[in-house]
Amino acid sequence: MKALLFDFGGTLDTNGVHWSEKFWDVYSKCNVPFSKKEFERAYVEAEPAMNSGIIAASDGLLTTLEKQITLQWNLLAQSHNEIKPNDRTMISRIAGECFFEVRETVGSIQPLLYSCQKKYLLGIVSNFYGNLTAVCRELCIDIYFHSFIDSAVVGARKPDPKIFQLAIDSLHALPAETYVVGDSYDRDIVPAKTIGCVAIWLCGQSWNRPGDTSCADYVISSLDELKTLLRLP
Repeated sequence: MKALLFDFGGTLDTNGVHWSEKFWDVYSKCNVPFSKKEFERAYVEAEPAMNSGIIAASDGLLTTLEKQITLQWNLLAQSHNEIKPNDRTMISRIAGECFFEVRETVGSIQPLLYSCQKKYLLGIVSNFYGNLTAVCRELCIDIYFHSFIDSAVVGARKPDPKIFQLAIDSLHALPAETYVVGDSYDRDIVPAKTIGCVAIWLCGQSWNRPGDTSCADYVISSLDELKTLLRLP
């Protein structure tokens, strides 16, 4: 095997925790006056705006989170009079806590990435907002990767297998000699397997579970399990 592709957005950054779950955990700590179902609706409704150009290529993760949470918060404020729109204190608090948790997670897996880099060409494939490289630089993991495939930059989004092929081509590899690691069965595992990659499903804390998981060649519950699976030093 020659290449190893990771998802960013539920995989490298949260070790298998879907971002809707990550956000909700932090919202809950802040004793917000709305339900998880209401939040999930706002989470979904905010995403189109995130892809409409409000994110600059230079934005790091903290800035991205602040913009994303602002969108969610203001949508929720429309149906909750007790919520103040654009509440910078609350928005900054939630974004800061999320950022701290991601930084802790990413810091803990840096030894793993170092070992992977010794054995494979590494790439990231993500449905992101045009600033994936800046985010990875802010988190100090850009040094481990040879390729960054950001959906907003390349014009292809998961689950389109094309986005994985772009990453593989950028590493001058073949699908059959490429591992793909991702937390989304439908968006990572299925399309990666479709073009012939070896698919490793990070089955963590998600908001849905597929009925059929036969496309996954391997299933792990934590990125740490890659050490044994890939026989890393």
